[in-house]
Amino acid sequence: MICTEAEARAVLGLLSSITDEERAVLTLLLPAVQNRIVKHIGYDPEQRSATEYYPRADPAGGYTRVDVGWGVDSSHRRAEMYYRGGGAPQYPTLQLARLPVREITDLRIDYDGKFGRGTNSFATASQKTRGTDYWEEFDESNVCMSGCVFGSSAWPTEPGTVRVTYRAGYSPDELAGRAETDATAADGTITTARLDGSGIKRAFLVQITKAMQTWANLKKSARVGYVPGAKQSETLGSYSYSLGGSGGADIAGLTVALCGEAIDELEPYVHWGQMRL
Repeated sequence: MICTEAEARAVLGLLSSITDEERAVLTLLLPAVQNRIVKHIGYDPEQRSATEYYPRADPAGGYTRVDVGWGVDSSHRRAEMYYRGGGAPQYPTLQLARLPVREITDLRIDYDGKFGRGTNSFATASQKTRGTDYWEEFDESNVCMSGCVFGSSAWPTEPGTVRVTYRAGYSPDELAGRAETDATAADGTITTARLDGSGIKRAFLVQITKAMQTWANLKKSARVGYVPGAKQSETLGSYSYSLGGSGGADIAGLTVALCGEAIDELEPYVHWGQMRL
């Protein structure tokens, strides 16, 4: 989880005490906010190691199109199609799905790989050599922000022919904005000094606060009969008021839609790749 329950409760002012009702709602909202952030930036920012297969779709519009490949633009952040007959990048590029890439531990190419379901697919002979057959676009030690991997030759265009095992994402210290020294934990988690992923956690805390405020607005109002939802009108002696239009009735319930502040915090972390090979 990007943000723990304790961290959320501290920001919400619920650390010393919390009702069963508040805890139940918070339990519902924590994964909802996490999933919404992951969907917005395009990947899970929590650091882990995983094996993935590429390409994930047929970018060439048909397996017979042997003259078409995929590379990235000059910023190395957005994928684009090119024809191998001309205009191809000097080093064709593979863009991985998760960011930032910390290290690739294994990369294999098998033209009969079939996403690992082929007979004897991705055998030892298909393993490629780092630094010779491929190399990551590292910004600094163990930090590849673009997710781009250069190859000494064109990458395959048929889906499921490239298998990559790699570690990507931010460590807990990086998400908290307190990465002071380079370190590698016993479980393999890599921390790079001054690498800052704290904007993701700030976005989470801003969003969970907004969501809890929305829920509070929708709680039952302690009137006769306990009418649920926000008040639309009230009378006290000669004084009365009513909300114009739909008022609070259109406040979304537990639907998590990222607010502007959260979107601003997440902007530097969005994966902009149009096509991830």
